[in-house]
Amino acid sequence: MSEHFVAVAACDTIPEGKFIKVSIKGHDIILAHVEGRYHAVEDNCSHEDYPLSFGCLDGHRIKCSLHGSRFSLETGEPLDEPADCPIRVFPVKVMDGQVWIDPSV
Repeated sequence: MSEHFVAVAACDTIPEGKFIKVSIKGHDIILAHVEGRYHAVEDNCSHEDYPLSFGCLDGHRIKCSLHGSRFSLETGEPLDEPADCPIRVFPVKVMDGQVWIDPSV
């Protein structure tokens, strides 16, 4: 495993369809569990610098509670206005019952 990956949570601590917020090396990151996969995106709406962790999951999307923009958990691309810039997506690996994130990307 790359030297940049950091173990952030046990797999069984994040229920299906839910997310947690983690902080790694100065990055606030949302770790979501959707349809058996884990996704990590920055916890910041690109439209208004507002925490996405105040929002909710909508399938494979996270919705900002401030203005309603949704972002793809897989690509970080905005799917609704008013956001028009993507958010960062971080590589995720699962190993030995742990979820690992690479915050260096």
